[in-house]
Amino acid sequence: MVIRKTRAAAVLLIAMIFVQIPLTHSAESKSHVNVYHLLLLLMPVIYLPAMRYLKVNPATAFIATMMGTSLAASASYGGGLRSTLIVFVAASYFLGTVFGRKLDDLDLRKIFIWTLGCCLAFILLRDAVYAGQLGAIYTRSETTSSVLYMSTGGRNIEASLLAMLSILLIGTRVYPIAAGIALLTSGMMLSRSGLLGTAVSIGIAAYRMRKTRHYYFYSFIGVAAVVLVVGLVLSSVIDIPVIDRFNLQAETQLEQKNVGRLALWNSAGTALEHNLMGYGVGNGVPVMEQISGLEFVENNVHDIYLQFLLEGGVQSLILFLALAAHILFSRTEGQQDNVKAFLLCYLMLAFIEFSGYEAYFWFFVGMFYAQRDKRLARLRVETDARTRERNAWLKSRSPLGRPDTAHA
Repeated sequence: MVIRKTRAAAVLLIAMIFVQIPLTHSAESKSHVNVYHLLLLLMPVIYLPAMRYLKVNPATAFIATMMGTSLAASASYGGGLRSTLIVFVAASYFLGTVFGRKLDDLDLRKIFIWTLGCCLAFILLRDAVYAGQLGAIYTRSETTSSVLYMSTGGRNIEASLLAMLSILLIGTRVYPIAAGIALLTSGMMLSRSGLLGTAVSIGIAAYRMRKTRHYYFYSFIGVAAVVLVVGLVLSSVIDIPVIDRFNLQAETQLEQKNVGRLALWNSAGTALEHNLMGYGVGNGVPVMEQISGLEFVENNVHDIYLQFLLEGGVQSLILFLALAAHILFSRTEGQQDNVKAFLLCYLMLAFIEFSGYEAYFWFFVGMFYAQRDKRLARLRVETDARTRERNAWLKSRSPLGRPDTAHA
């Protein structure tokens, strides 16, 4: 019964993390308050006894450092609604640790399949409600501000989430469905990050299935996806919308209008010249606007490494890079393989997308370390058992004992 309740809670939280239903929007901070924010505040209270699962590792060190930096910076730069993001990061990490310790691989597979079902149900319902605007939803139209995407971050994040969700489903029967929907959605929405994430997903699936009958199918799809992405990146002449999305000249033109990633990165570099120790969580873009005199539409710089350097300082960035390296070089098994691949895909796409404070990233970071701790604990138990067996065998093979020299 306890496992069923835990599984139900995990399904609810993960589904709401992927299908982000907004409750309200703050124009001042350019942020949404979603259903999952409420869950992240309430659920940790239920699982307070599980605090014993928390360990000192690069993730907890990073979170603590970001909190300390933000508190110190608030005296000079203040804070706003987005300053609370670090609280939700900590809550996401904690709940990921809880569910990673309490649920086994089979439970997690079922939960991820249920999450895919929730995402598909949302997409079908959304498309039915906005049936007259499907052309605008699945193109780069600027007239869809009222449309509800799967992520409050918009169509690009929706495509990326579908691609990363497919990675969690590698090895299940529903994986082809998940990968197909991710590829189709990313292509129609002209999402660069979605196409890259889907290519990574299909490549991983093909590599793992190289000795099965599905190997050639996934290899063909993977190669086709890679060729498509490379061709799109290299092309800058043919006037096809999806190719234009990979045309770097477009970003240069946007920069001249003080919008787009290049404009954000240049302004962030100017802000870093004034302070390398961090402006505090949520203060990055407001400080950039004050220094440059510009007003940005975005609430982040679309590069989490630059974002953490800007808001958390050099010390936070170093710890985050240590976290990324630890994930990359850690040995995994079972469902943890998919969680690791999910995180690495996020870290790759994070050079051009995301804010770094997303609940789905930190939730799976917590799950990664929980599964790692379980694996190490199991290996210690197995090692101790083998040692006892070996000692017992040696004792049974040894002679009765040498005579006592004192009585010889």
